[in-house]
Amino acid sequence: MNKAKNTPVISRLILKKSNSYLRISILLFIFSLVLIASSAVYFINQYLQVDKDFLSNDNTHIIEITTSQGNAMHAQPLKYEDETTIREEIEKKYPDTSYKVFKEYQFNFGIQDAKGGTHFIYGLDEAGGEFLGSCDLEIRKACGKMELDQVLTLKLPIVKVHEDGLSSSEIVDYPMYYQLGVSDKNPFSLYNDEQLETIYIGSKTYKEMIEKTYVIQWDQFVKEYDSHNPFGIQSLRKIYVYVDALSQVEGIAELVNDEGYNTNYTFKAFDNFDVSMKNTLVLSLTLGFLILMITAAHVILSFNSYLKVQQKDMGILKQLGYNPTTINQIYSRNINAIFFFTAVGITLYIVVVSAIFIGENVYLFTFSIIVLVILILLAINRIIVLWILRQYSKKNILTLLKINKEFE
Repeated sequence: MNKAKNTPVISRLILKKSNSYLRISILLFIFSLVLIASSAVYFINQYLQVDKDFLSNDNTHIIEITTSQGNAMHAQPLKYEDETTIREEIEKKYPDTSYKVFKEYQFNFGIQDAKGGTHFIYGLDEAGGEFLGSCDLEIRKACGKMELDQVLTLKLPIVKVHEDGLSSSEIVDYPMYYQLGVSDKNPFSLYNDEQLETIYIGSKTYKEMIEKTYVIQWDQFVKEYDSHNPFGIQSLRKIYVYVDALSQVEGIAELVNDEGYNTNYTFKAFDNFDVSMKNTLVLSLTLGFLILMITAAHVILSFNSYLKVQQKDMGILKQLGYNPTTINQIYSRNINAIFFFTAVGITLYIVVVSAIFIGENVYLFTFSIIVLVILILLAINRIIVLWILRQYSKKNILTLLKINKEFE
């Protein structure tokens, strides 16, 4: 009789003798895998949301500097020289940090266009323009949210500075190309109510407008503005610091505060957000690992108990002439089948749940979870088949036929 051909038949007969204890253990293991897979999908979903809202959100990387205390106790408008001070202090304490500084300019008064509409003009350095939205802020180009003509002609007042004050009796046309594209959640409106009439321009355009309005060279304007500001406007509205590494935002913000500047940044409302995120990640991974280890150990012990009960049958098979290798094949066939169907079932579950709850990079994350679960199943299967099963199949006939009072 060809014993190898009878292996599938004998395997099915032995599987029917599997006790309820093993079946319950397998169900508990499958349930634990479902929990782990569900937790992984939930965690990835939460991570993607946190990444979208915080980690990859440019607004969370930006520190807004509004005013300076100077030598007085009350807030004072920023000066152009403050940018140099801020850069020097960051370079001194955080020399390896990747960051950029950019300024926001303004006119304190509304400027009319050729059709009588009034607009509030804000300028941005080129480094800050990328955070505004889909806007081109090259020379004589403007961007906003309001539907306007493609060619917008502003009526710039020619302001003359006198010892007694300011006067204006002339107006000059200043045409520029206008476009829509300002994002609703741009960092420049994060802490302010942005008016619909707000128009953004680049720094080159702003400087040209200042030169035409005050009939002065930009360098001279900056010099006089910082020293005594005779122009009647707060030209430099804010200074922004963009920090590439989110974990360094709070430290740099505190440094800027210590230098006497008033700041706003997203994590100012949180208590050590970066540490909280890391603690949550560690706790989630630790709990998942503990659940996995406990259930995996329970399954391994359950299969050990199952094989212990099967010792008598193994002894009978040996007495019928089956060698340890064939006995291994008979029992491993059943064990492998259980793990195979478990892997198929949990894979289908992961695919369905991931498709529902993971919106971005769903294929990458789904594949990663499936690979992780299959590796776990494979590792447990190998422990049972290559170690525990072999320990029993190698025993002699007398030992195997010895009745175990605990299970008989």
